[in-house]
Amino acid sequence: MDKNSFFARTMHTPDSPERAELRDALRELSRTLIPVHRRLIESAKSDYAFAYGANARPSELVELLQNDPFFAWLKPLTAVIVDIDEMARTDFEVADVAAIVDRIEKLLGETKYIEMLQRDIDVATGHAALRRVMQRLKR
Repeated sequence: MDKNSFFARTMHTPDSPERAELRDALRELSRTLIPVHRRLIESAKSDYAFAYGANARPSELVELLQNDPFFAWLKPLTAVIVDIDEMARTDFEVADVAAIVDRIEKLLGETKYIEMLQRDIDVATGHAALRRVMQRLKR
């Protein structure tokens, strides 16, 4: 990777006030989404233990999250968090922000997410905070 490519991926040009607001909202979105993601993993881990009678150690949990079909529904959420963090560090287009919001909207409508939302107060609380932040990004 040459120097220009590296800096293009890791730095951004000075922001206009509008873009600075969007960048701030992206960072807040990530900070809000990570605890929801963590709680979803914990809930899914409990469901897995109930279904299969085994509590996974942390190293096993990482393996399960990456490879077990039981946890596959969490992968798109993990990917969107990574994409948000990448976008917040670099130059981005407003259309890219809208695409991230659309991806999250789709994920929030998934059956497994709705089930967790309805039964876990921490997920519900995080969901409400997530919706507030997403409103900042919908312009």
